[in-house]
Amino acid sequence: MKTMKSGNIVIWDLDSTLIDTNAVFENAQKTVISRLSDELSKLSIHIDPDSEKEIDELRSIDYEGIKVRGHTAYDAPHQLPLSLIYMYLKRGNIKEEYAAAWIANKGIELADGVGKEYLEKLNETPKKFTGIEEVLEESTKRNYNMLLTEYFGNEEKQYKKINENQLNIYFDKIIAAEKKDSIAIMSAAEYGKLENEIKDKEFKLVFIDDRSKYLEMAKAAYPFCTTINVLFGKKEIFRESSNNVDYTAKNVSELSDILKKI
Repeated sequence: MKTMKSGNIVIWDLDSTLIDTNAVFENAQKTVISRLSDELSKLSIHIDPDSEKEIDELRSIDYEGIKVRGHTAYDAPHQLPLSLIYMYLKRGNIKEEYAAAWIANKGIELADGVGKEYLEKLNETPKKFTGIEEVLEESTKRNYNMLLTEYFGNEEKQYKKINENQLNIYFDKIIAAEKKDSIAIMSAAEYGKLENEIKDKEFKLVFIDDRSKYLEMAKAAYPFCTTINVLFGKKEIFRESSNNVDYTAKNVSELSDILKKI
């Protein structure tokens, strides 16, 4: 265990906070659109894989799928391409009877193959954001650093991301939770408090995450904490409001400046 710091606790998220998970997602998403575009062009349906509008529509469908399933699609990767096929056929004004037959005879098989490619791309290890190591190094000098990550049914994969990016050296404690919720957030904070022998009800506690949803959970449990929403080079894809967070960092430099003044 590292030597005790000042008692300041900083709890970091992993995906899209320290590592560029969104870049992996976008590459996988473009692969799906490109593969479907090749096939559907035979029906005179033209789709641009590089179009931001197409990516946004894909993300909207993926988001709705997450709401229906209650989780991401790692265990059913064919569902996203199948949903897109339905949307593209409808957009192409294909006769309903023919579209139904095409999905049954070709679409399902196509979605299965594209889904497997999609999953392969999703399983690539994201790279850490440029400059994030310096921010973490500075934080280790002043704070008790904790990493709280949700492992989406695959704990080994999360540790692979951490280890391959050599991030483990910056943390006093790494916690992989099966589900990131209020209980997991409070458990992490209370662990840090116990390890640092903090007796005060209020203490310096910082949460850093790309999901404002989790930051709002942290603020509800610890009203005195500081929350930092990181949105590095992307829009908020989960349609969550960030009005209730204390700070928003749009790049690594901004995050560094925020941490220095709190």
